[in-house]
Amino acid sequence: MPSATIRIIDTAFIRNKGNVILNYPDIYFSNVTISDSLSTGLTLKGTLLTVDNSLTLRNNTGITGGGIAINDSSYVILLPHSSLEFTDNHASYKGGGIYADDGTYKYCPLRFSSSDAKLIAHFTFWNNTAEVAGDDFYNIFFQDCVPSFRTKPKYLSSSSDATKLCFCNSKNTDDIYPNCSNFLFPTLHFFPGQRLDLCVCLFGKDYNRHSYSHTDGIVSLFIDGKLFNYQYINDNCLSIKFARNKINYGSHSLKLLIYNNKLKENKGTGIQLNFTLHECPIGFTTSSSPGSCTCSQSVSRENVTCDINSLSITHNGLLWIGTYDTSKPFNANVTSPKACIINEGCLLYCSPNPVTFKLNDTDAQCVNNRGQRMCGSCTEGYSLLMGSNKCGHCHSAYIAIGWIALFAVMGFILVVILIALNLTVSLGTLNGLLLYANIVKLYEPVFSSEVRLPVLSQVISWINLDFGFEACFYNGMDSYAKQWLQFTFPFYLWIIIIIIILLCRRYGKISRLMGSHAVPVLSTLLLLSYTKLIRTIVIVLNKREVTLHCTNESVRSVSLWDEDPNVEYAKGKHAVLAAFALLVSLLFIVPYTLFLLLDPLIEKYLPNFRLFNKLCWSWLKPIIDAYSGPMKDEYRFWPGLLLVARMPVVLSVIISVNYIKSHYFLLCVLLTVLTIMLSLGYCFGGVYKKKMNNIIEVWFLFNLCIMVGLSVAYNDDSTAFILYNICLFIFITSFFVIVLYHFYLQVSHTRWFKALLMKLSRKHQGYDAISDESGSHKTVDEQMREIIPTSTNVNMHYTALRESVVELY
Repeated sequence: MPSATIRIIDTAFIRNKGNVILNYPDIYFSNVTISDSLSTGLTLKGTLLTVDNSLTLRNNTGITGGGIAINDSSYVILLPHSSLEFTDNHASYKGGGIYADDGTYKYCPLRFSSSDAKLIAHFTFWNNTAEVAGDDFYNIFFQDCVPSFRTKPKYLSSSSDATKLCFCNSKNTDDIYPNCSNFLFPTLHFFPGQRLDLCVCLFGKDYNRHSYSHTDGIVSLFIDGKLFNYQYINDNCLSIKFARNKINYGSHSLKLLIYNNKLKENKGTGIQLNFTLHECPIGFTTSSSPGSCTCSQSVSRENVTCDINSLSITHNGLLWIGTYDTSKPFNANVTSPKACIINEGCLLYCSPNPVTFKLNDTDAQCVNNRGQRMCGSCTEGYSLLMGSNKCGHCHSAYIAIGWIALFAVMGFILVVILIALNLTVSLGTLNGLLLYANIVKLYEPVFSSEVRLPVLSQVISWINLDFGFEACFYNGMDSYAKQWLQFTFPFYLWIIIIIIILLCRRYGKISRLMGSHAVPVLSTLLLLSYTKLIRTIVIVLNKREVTLHCTNESVRSVSLWDEDPNVEYAKGKHAVLAAFALLVSLLFIVPYTLFLLLDPLIEKYLPNFRLFNKLCWSWLKPIIDAYSGPMKDEYRFWPGLLLVARMPVVLSVIISVNYIKSHYFLLCVLLTVLTIMLSLGYCFGGVYKKKMNNIIEVWFLFNLCIMVGLSVAYNDDSTAFILYNICLFIFITSFFVIVLYHFYLQVSHTRWFKALLMKLSRKHQGYDAISDESGSHKTVDEQMREIIPTSTNVNMHYTALRESVVELY
């Protein structure tokens, strides 16, 4: 029985969720408007729709087909002079105006009621959009369907199911057409589990069948002629992963064909490329289950992840992972059986923050412009700066000449100041001060992690014979050259004062000018250099054992210089530096420490030996007196004990690789040393002859104890920074008071100073005489006693000059 015709005339469907006609063979529309539908304006499934006069679809939204979706062999029959208008429709997938699901092109979904070629149908497309393909219509070819049509505007955006597949060199669809036809893809190289991203484009035919437009679809992947996978392609990108357990290493062919999901068949000739599957690169290994490359045993540790797609490694910082031989460029595509991996903590020069890097760019793990093996050296174009361990640019090729001249002048000025003010250990005021300055310089990163105030920190640095501020000495300076410079400046100061002493022996005028200060100045410079030299020697001799994990599964250990792991320990140029450091230790550090610590025994027993008395004693006695002169006779070993107290402090700081983790340990070591020194001083009842010197030393030791206590009590960086600089300010103030005291001692014996004091005294006595005029009248006996003194006053004129200690030479 034939179905009755359903006629819908002069009707508007507005704001419906969707309008669907299912399996009905005879529907008649005349002057129908469908607008603001939420799920396609009109969906036809197995339906025959006849349109007379007009059909308007406006502002509808759908997934496939915003205006009309023609599915399951449905037809739209157009009567003569009928019109279809599609305005402001949107599809979130395809076919903003019209969508037809059959891409085989065996029929035309839009037909005329008659075969008369003179019939005209009017189509209007305006502002329709689709997010993937076919803004106006999809799978519709008007040249096969109607004789003529009218559009507004003239350009139609249309596409169809994929009919063409090609490689492209750009993901920008505007740049596809010139590169699609004759694009030759090179042989690809990748690793198991690595994502193969190909820029592959699918194109459907335009409404006139002569041009192509972008679309999506499914591609069949064949490897070596065997079906590997089906892959959906959209946004011009095809992503493929090859697992090791599915494909063998070596060269393979990859062919891509368009797959028609409805017909379940492949279409076209497709495209083909060659690729090579390599073994996992250095730092990666093949996992058993997914067959992809993951972190190898040499790289794997807590909080370390590996990404084979980008060949990158990620960790949480304070760690260095890289190849041992950083001099050769790393090539991930080449498997080297001799390549070895280092996976070690790097706490001084490595970034404390999470970092992602590649094995051919391990410098990304470093800070302060450092790089190479374990961030031990500066990167190319940078030089190690004096005054810090940072790397910076050198802006002048002749800057080293200027710095050498400045050092020469500053060293001479320092010696002159020490001589002029007698700012030496012979008065006993500097022992506690120098101990304080040495410890504070060593413990700077422990007391406060923030940047110190420039003036305060520079004074501390200068007392320690350090540079005090960051500056480039010369272009290309590294840690090796810097350690040589650390030795150079103290030796330069020694040479200056030794030359002065020799000149004093030869020329009497120079001896009288220097007075007895030359030898005490030499003793003071030796003490100033002591901590600096110990620190430099420990840095030079500090060794680090590093474990190497090689690709041939062998594990071995190598010895590297801890300050610069790019230098092998005790080999090459480091052997020379280490030998010199040992020589300084044997010829200066050890004898100097024993000399001061065993001073009482030396003075008691060694002068009894004639040979020693003849050769050495006359040279050593003035130096011993310079150190031990301010001490009580039974405590002349105290300067040596202060040297020994520096040892555990210096060693604990330099050997400690992480000031944050070792914070409380370092403070405990320092507090133990300070407690022992204060306790011994208290038990001895004061080791200095002058009470003032005992007070000064206790003051500095107590100040250090306060700094330790504040560091333990306040962990906040900003609070610790403020308190630390307050303590430094107190120290600097005490230092300048001591300098003024030495200045007073020097000028108190001069004639001009005595004349000034006498003038001030007379002026004061004049004021006293005026105030005493109204006093009581003296008796006769009192006046006689003033005229006839009971004893003879003898004025001794001080003319004798003090004997110079140099004359003992």
